[in-house]
Amino acid sequence: MTRAVIITGAAGGIGTALCGRMRKDGYITIGIDRVPAPAADISLQFDLRESEPLSEVGHQLARDYELKAVVHNAAVQPIAGAGETSLAEWSETWRVNVIAVDVLVSTTRNRLVANEGSVVVVGSVHGRATTGGITAYATTKAALEGWVRSAALDLGPDIRVNAVAPGAIDTAKLREGFARWGAESAEERKAILRRRTALRRI
Repeated sequence: MTRAVIITGAAGGIGTALCGRMRKDGYITIGIDRVPAPAADISLQFDLRESEPLSEVGHQLARDYELKAVVHNAAVQPIAGAGETSLAEWSETWRVNVIAVDVLVSTTRNRLVANEGSVVVVGSVHGRATTGGITAYATTKAALEGWVRSAALDLGPDIRVNAVAPGAIDTAKLREGFARWGAESAEERKAILRRRTALRRI
């Protein structure tokens, strides 16, 4: 049976690229997102805020596929600062950005162990150095780093757990984040970001 990879946030810019790469490497890609994920072999429209139904989905996937990895890429980024983020936004951000990966791991763990599998979390530089106005996003990305360190100890050596923390990648989410400063200011900030990046590009 061909091995499969679960990719959350598969409809976005990074998720689309992940699906393409995993397929190129010979895996069945199972994309989970709120909207259809055309780049995935199997697209599951699902709201990651719903932990109990997500648990059921994880159990089903573990029964049906030879899972090799869970890649947690999904994230929400409310545009709101400290003291301005609503309770609903906080709840959604924690559930999607952090809790969802733990739910998926809890339900696919045995299958991952059997396949010498791994968990990869897409973190962010915002977990360590951020900007104003995205408090919940920065906080949960920092929390994910803690989850990865803890999970690596809890699940190893049977399952490898790692994180990557990308810098700026030209996706719709990045453009949405820059838009909060207005068009002119956004372009100035992008120029600064490019100068601070070794490859001089986003």
